[in-house]
Amino acid sequence: MTVGFTIFARHGDVEFRLRNHGHKDRPALVTQAAIAGVRIALMGRLYYRADLRAGLDVAAPESGGGAEDSDAALALAVYRQRGLEGLERLEGDFALVIWDAAEQRLIGMRDPMGGYPIFYAVYRGAVTASTHMGPLLDALPGRTLNQEYLADYLVLAGPALETAGGGTVYEGIQRVLPGSMAVFHLPSGKVEQRCYWDWLEHQVDPGTDDVTKLGDQHLELLRAAVRTRLRGRSAAHVSGGMDSTGVALIARDCLKGSEPLHALSLAYHRLPFLARERPYLESALEQSGLRPHLVDGDEALDFDNLDTAPAHDEPWPGLMRHCADQALTAAAARAGASTVITGFGGDDVFDTQPFHLTELLRSGRLWAAWSEASRWGRADGLNAWSLLGPYGLANLLPASMRMGLGNWLRGGYAPWGRNTEWTIAPWIRPDFARRMGMRERILTNLRRTRDACPSVRLSLLLLAIRANCSQYSRWYVAAPHGMLLTHPYLDPRVISLAMGTLSRVTPQPGAQKPILAAAMRDVLPECILNRSGKGHFNEAFYLGLSRNLPRLEALVEQAPVDDLGFLDKANLLDCLQRAALGNAGNLGSLLPLICTLSLLAWFAQQREGFGRRESAATESHAA
Repeated sequence: MTVGFTIFARHGDVEFRLRNHGHKDRPALVTQAAIAGVRIALMGRLYYRADLRAGLDVAAPESGGGAEDSDAALALAVYRQRGLEGLERLEGDFALVIWDAAEQRLIGMRDPMGGYPIFYAVYRGAVTASTHMGPLLDALPGRTLNQEYLADYLVLAGPALETAGGGTVYEGIQRVLPGSMAVFHLPSGKVEQRCYWDWLEHQVDPGTDDVTKLGDQHLELLRAAVRTRLRGRSAAHVSGGMDSTGVALIARDCLKGSEPLHALSLAYHRLPFLARERPYLESALEQSGLRPHLVDGDEALDFDNLDTAPAHDEPWPGLMRHCADQALTAAAARAGASTVITGFGGDDVFDTQPFHLTELLRSGRLWAAWSEASRWGRADGLNAWSLLGPYGLANLLPASMRMGLGNWLRGGYAPWGRNTEWTIAPWIRPDFARRMGMRERILTNLRRTRDACPSVRLSLLLLAIRANCSQYSRWYVAAPHGMLLTHPYLDPRVISLAMGTLSRVTPQPGAQKPILAAAMRDVLPECILNRSGKGHFNEAFYLGLSRNLPRLEALVEQAPVDDLGFLDKANLLDCLQRAALGNAGNLGSLLPLICTLSLLAWFAQQREGFGRRESAATESHAA
């Protein structure tokens, strides 16, 4: 078993199996505690521990006297004194399971951002819950691919992995969703799904639309989010951008010179566009209190080592970035870090796009919408229609029209180069697409993406939250090294204030993330604070795709998926070769390709596993 926990429960008999990372110089990632018929296993960490302990009798006998000792002991004390409602107050990057013998129930819970997974299976009256799928597959009679999950995966609108229904890639295995609990009542065999976190209900009104005051409020929350995450030797990703450099310098200040903050950076030399980032990176790394660790970005391009990524339970759409993530994690491990902080999520929380044009049009304020589009167009050197269309008119159309009428009439298909994340990829076989209703799935995704709430900006932030709830690098890259990879911008307290800010503040053209800039005005170097824009990774993507084309072609040709009937390999190879030439229409054209390649890499990993399970099932049936 890899790092994590597995719990077997049947007729009141419960067995806990835990495995930590084995690095004695780093804090445990898996902790446990027990007292008076209640036992808990927790993977990850709790934050804002002082807030949790407030009003909690940590000296009471039922707390076990260990609420100060470990995250599991603190969570156990909360449960013993406050029950399920008390657990809802836990904050952190964690997954936990509690066995309550008196109630004969097993409780599985994840934090709102889904810090770590919990998979579970109920079979013949027994419950198996684990942070990994392997033990659950061993407990089931066979290993059967979930066709519904496969169809949902193939119409992903981005790097979202966890479907709303809690299904997984295998039939018979479910997941506890982020911000939810699953309560298993062993005597009755019932499973109660309980969603305890609603993002819209947790949004916080900042009480002002003054950008300077909003910056101060966000800075206060960001400082608290960074401070509570620092445990053991700490490192931070530093790119020279506003997001990562800002949280890194906040972390340095929180350490107060007790030890340096290890700064992990990808440095590019041979890629002309990304090499322009060097002055910003050097400006960040020359700040006092940072100990730089430079990783050669030219040797960690997209798609490098995609076919040799660590084993993972389900396909991961962002697998193309594995090589860079692995290189940064290896640098952190060499530095002895146990906590790695990133700037991930800053774009989702603070980036401003003129989606308020939709609200103006929806309310009938046509001239105001045109004036705003013109104002943004002048600031960005664009035609007003090029803004009014995608940020306004498109969001008023029915889902079928947003897919494109011609594409809808073609059953949801579009030719390569004109396909988007809202069309069926050209390499998906039509009979599979019809049988699985893939066009209808796309339309459902479209409605959920743009219409989750009246504000398009809030709807997109909710989509980003869902997409960020699966953390391949945290689970499969960082955890084996005994490190916690964590993202302060995705702290629920920060997100809740950002949601309230979106509801109050109208975006302004020209400035890059004005509220974050106001928050970081006394933190960042001037050259980073006043950047007019930020770099992108198109070079790393296309060069990596071209460099790895032969390996990717072999991955497609050898993929063990012919019997599943969903993939036209010849068509996929043609689109892959054309993409490597750089002729994709836009990112929307590339997303289905990225997801499909990651899916095939997962199938390649599972080839031997499927063979063993099918052989065992055949022998069992023959016996």
